[in-house]
Amino acid sequence: MSTVPSDKRVRNAGNGQESFTPTCSERVQRVKNRVLRPMEICLERARAEMKALEQYKNEPGVIQRARIFETYLKEKTIHILEDELIAGNITSKIRGASFSSEMSRFVDEELGDPVKDFEIRPYDKVIINPKERKEIREVLIPYFKGKTLGDYILEIASKEVKEKVFSITSSCSHIPFIADLSLDKDIGHQMANYEKVLHKGLKGIRDEVEWCQAQLDQPYQHFGLQEKRDFYKAVLITLDTAMAYAGRYADLAREMAAEEADPKRKQELEHIAEACRRVPANPARDWWEALQSVWMIHVLIHCDVYNLANSLGRFDQYMHFFYKKSVIDEKTMSHDEALELLECFWIKFNEWAILLSYDVASYQPGQGLSQTITVGGQTRDGRDACNEVTMLCLEAEEQLGRPQPEFAMRIWEGTPDSYLKKATELIRLGWGKPKFIGDRKAIQMMAKAYPDRTIEDWRECVIMGCSELCLPHITMQHSWEGVCILPKILELALNDGKCTLCGRQIGPLTGDPRDFESMAAVKRAFQEQVFYWMKHMAGGIKLVKEAQAERMMAPFCSSLSEGPLQKGLDLSRGGAWYTSYGIYLAGLADTADSLAVIDKLIYCDKKITWDQMLEAIKANWEGHENLRQLCINGVPKYGNDDDFADSWASWVMNTWYDEVDWINIRKDLLPYYGGLYIGAGIIGQNNVTFGPWPGALPNGRIYPRPLADCISPSPGVDKNGPTAVVRSVSKLPTHRFAMGGPLNLRLSHQLLATDRDLDNFVSFLRAIEELGIYHTQFNVISSEFLRKAMKEPESHRDLLVRVASYCAYFCELTEEQQLDIINRTEQQAW
Repeated sequence: MSTVPSDKRVRNAGNGQESFTPTCSERVQRVKNRVLRPMEICLERARAEMKALEQYKNEPGVIQRARIFETYLKEKTIHILEDELIAGNITSKIRGASFSSEMSRFVDEELGDPVKDFEIRPYDKVIINPKERKEIREVLIPYFKGKTLGDYILEIASKEVKEKVFSITSSCSHIPFIADLSLDKDIGHQMANYEKVLHKGLKGIRDEVEWCQAQLDQPYQHFGLQEKRDFYKAVLITLDTAMAYAGRYADLAREMAAEEADPKRKQELEHIAEACRRVPANPARDWWEALQSVWMIHVLIHCDVYNLANSLGRFDQYMHFFYKKSVIDEKTMSHDEALELLECFWIKFNEWAILLSYDVASYQPGQGLSQTITVGGQTRDGRDACNEVTMLCLEAEEQLGRPQPEFAMRIWEGTPDSYLKKATELIRLGWGKPKFIGDRKAIQMMAKAYPDRTIEDWRECVIMGCSELCLPHITMQHSWEGVCILPKILELALNDGKCTLCGRQIGPLTGDPRDFESMAAVKRAFQEQVFYWMKHMAGGIKLVKEAQAERMMAPFCSSLSEGPLQKGLDLSRGGAWYTSYGIYLAGLADTADSLAVIDKLIYCDKKITWDQMLEAIKANWEGHENLRQLCINGVPKYGNDDDFADSWASWVMNTWYDEVDWINIRKDLLPYYGGLYIGAGIIGQNNVTFGPWPGALPNGRIYPRPLADCISPSPGVDKNGPTAVVRSVSKLPTHRFAMGGPLNLRLSHQLLATDRDLDNFVSFLRAIEELGIYHTQFNVISSEFLRKAMKEPESHRDLLVRVASYCAYFCELTEEQQLDIINRTEQQAW
């Protein structure tokens, strides 16, 4: 089913939505169109929570969580839709968003709000019919009110934490750190050991739990026994429930087959029944069963822990055994049949949604579910890892063009041209996929995060969510815990700790810049502000994670990770081999460019005074346009391969990560069960959300325009082409950023118009990896076409764009977010 690009597609590079004709089966075409619909709420999870909490209210917390899982899976709606070959639904509706107890606090505030209500807000709209609204208002919210994680945290939080690190309670709505991102959700991102399930089955894992449980009766066991017994009991409840849940689909498929008149569909339903009866309880035997097992485990994970960015790891590595057996060795199915099954599997990732608060949704609009599949890279012994499944994934992505799953391709010097060429053909279509991960830098980052592991282990790295790097199965990665808005930190350093937008003294007194005799004094003020806020941020995250450890246990997910069964300890309490807490740096380019302006124009060239600068930014540059243009055009900017400008970006990154390293040696700033704070460049479209946080900046930015995205240069200032951009990025100390950070590049579609252009693009990708760039991603859709989509959204419902670290439907973004993508520098030549 794979195709060679036609002349029409070459002429319409970057316009795949209109110019590409897929060759997938009619079945796949129908199924992929089915997910193009608005999101709807699903209340079944909250109903199950309410029922289980009443029935088991006297049980230990971990048992309660297991019983919620059990009740939900016994009672939730299941379906096998027309044309489906892979069974399992996360919610009762196609593109359904579950409402759970932890969401009731913000749902209570936003339901019916004239701006924030879920059906009228400008992004991530969710349909809630009148009957559902009534049940939420009259039944669910009254039951859960005052009982949620968020309620508990806000009750125990100190006045200082509420003021300094929780954005929803601070008297200043522009504090530079946000550490309440996990206030209303389960524990963060996980990557289950799918490979273990494929080869051992849940029955095999159950045997392992029973063995661990039996060890508690040994005479030399003395401490923490009841907690461990409760944990193992909870795990067994969830494993039994999971296997029974798959059996429900087997029964349904058998019933449907008995009533099916079409012989072909009858046979398919019988095969689904057989597969669900066998997996994931038992080891998978072939390609179909392997896909069914992986998907069912993914569904079950989301029924245990309702969160996003639960990723699938090195899919082409652990699935190759089953493809080889079915297609190459035993020849029980053809390549095209295997591809169709993979396409049906791929589409399933688009059949659910997540309900987020108005503010949290603004950080990653467009449902950045980030269910990332990682392909390519190296094997443990340093050989190329690409295989037939790698190519099959590229072929499936070409045919489907849907936002999920997120798709990351690891590249290294040994990646064959054929795989890179296929990946560039995908980029030419305009889907924004795949995103490219450079092994050279990724392995350096793994050495930072896992210093006690070996290079063979580091080569197993995967993407967990948007951009976050980790080692799979052994890591509990709470990778979305805090955000540092560095331009706001700079603003405070230039205003003696005062917020210029509300006038409050929110930071420490670091001096009047008019008294700063040198750039060293500016740097000291900035460093002092960073230190002050990082310490507060860590205290806030510690509070949240310890509260989650009391209430948000995940017994099923714990059984699929390495460490919890051996320790008898849940993932939420440090059960995995490694636990980490992700914090993000936002506004790198704006901060670096502003410091460069101060250094050059005030101290080096003495062209302007502090009075002139402070007056101009206080006036939001109004009446100071000549000075603004001098600041924009008269000083080198990050992203142009200029050592002066790039050195400031490096200094900002190093300064911030020095504080990350400092809080890691402070046991009083870490949760009681340990772990490690790890940093990353910001993800998502937070640059738009955080635009109103700082006032005007010395680099010429006018309030409240968006900040520069991720670790990319500010829009319009990167004037020397993409090669200069990547050279600038290569100078950054990103090896310290153990979770990474994406670089967005927007290329003119003319750069990918011919096969020769694709060869050049392959060379560019190899240069990026050689320079040590970790994460690079591309948009190639023309501004003209994007503006057309803004005017005609109904005709462009499936138009994908690379928002930042994830893909989304362009027409589900706000106008401001759409314009932010359009306004990124469109590189016209290499």
